[in-house]
Amino acid sequence: MDRFPSGIERYDFLDELGRLERASRFAETRKNLFDEGPHLVSSPELPWGDEVRHLAVEAYERFLHGETWITGDGAREMESQIVSWMGSILGADSPAGFVTSGGSESNMCGILAARQLADRGGSVVFPAIGHYSLPKLCRMFGLDPIPVPSIPGTLCEIDPEAFEAAIRPDTIALIATAGNWAFGTVDPIEAIGEIAVRRGLYFHVDGAFGGYILPFLEGSGYDREMPLWDFRVDGVCSISADLHKNGMAPPPAGSLFFRDQSYLAAAKAICPPNGTMTGTRGAGPIAGAWAMVTLLGEPGYRAVSLKSMALRDAFIAGVEKIEGLRVFPGSRINIALVHSDVFDLRPVVASLREGGWMFSASATPPPVSIVVVPMPQNDGMLDVLLEHLGEAMSLAVPLAGGEDAIGGSSMSKYGF
Repeated sequence: MDRFPSGIERYDFLDELGRLERASRFAETRKNLFDEGPHLVSSPELPWGDEVRHLAVEAYERFLHGETWITGDGAREMESQIVSWMGSILGADSPAGFVTSGGSESNMCGILAARQLADRGGSVVFPAIGHYSLPKLCRMFGLDPIPVPSIPGTLCEIDPEAFEAAIRPDTIALIATAGNWAFGTVDPIEAIGEIAVRRGLYFHVDGAFGGYILPFLEGSGYDREMPLWDFRVDGVCSISADLHKNGMAPPPAGSLFFRDQSYLAAAKAICPPNGTMTGTRGAGPIAGAWAMVTLLGEPGYRAVSLKSMALRDAFIAGVEKIEGLRVFPGSRINIALVHSDVFDLRPVVASLREGGWMFSASATPPPVSIVVVPMPQNDGMLDVLLEHLGEAMSLAVPLAGGEDAIGGSSMSKYGF
């Protein structure tokens, strides 16, 4: 067929499709240092990477037209396997949950379960550096957000005493994060869990970034001082974890885990029939995530996690050799935040982006910092990035006494 019912001709359609594909820069994935896929490629450490990715995409495509209603038997079985396997790794004896579209939906569903259990509205306490979905979900659900500022003089450290002091009589839930954007830090979840138990409050952990890497870094021995943050902490009721981030799955794919079926029942009561925000759910993302989890297993995720951290650590070592740059300390995952106390890096950011590098720029620390999330697809590219970064530093403008040297607007928290 040369012409379609809309009137568009085949050549014109394919030409426009190609243009939009090029605009999306999928072919430049090796220069993509953001956190969402595709990530998994082959390397000497991951010789099976390409084949696993291809099979995950094949599973996605074979379930592309499926949903979780009439034709959903297979997808629901896949979902159950993901929840059982990963929920157990996160320390739950009888895990329950479901696959979501990503971290925002997972966080929303966790707090909706808390609202259902409380049988009322009220307030939610969380660190001020938490994900934007936290105040967002409060506004959506008629809850009062109580963001707790970081310890004065720090950017991302939370004082458990100040956190508890923020709790009000109407508080229904507490939230903390395992893998903060853009610092990579883990909140004092064990201490907040003790508060949750003592105060009888629902406690949700946002593990969108950390969920599919922290357990494997601990299990591999890479991080022998990993703080407890998952269901091993008494009081943790639910955990979000993004499959399309360090889970390596094709997006959109997140996951929400509950400690047991009672919490899932609360989620289903307020969001029938599945507990999810969406009604009809595509089976493709579930199938792609199931394939990735089934093919990698714990050994594969350990290898992927170690590869991501090796790339991050090599990048950090290179940045520390560039005069005027610092890497924010304390990250426990594959996030590195590069900033300067003496230079305005906005011209540097512009130069890197003109060079085709894809990353996030944050307004914290001001006026701008560079945030990279190295993953396997960046293998062989970080030395090139470091060379460009070093050259671009000639464009950096000195900060006069810490003041904004250039003027104009700064980056947003998730600046792209």
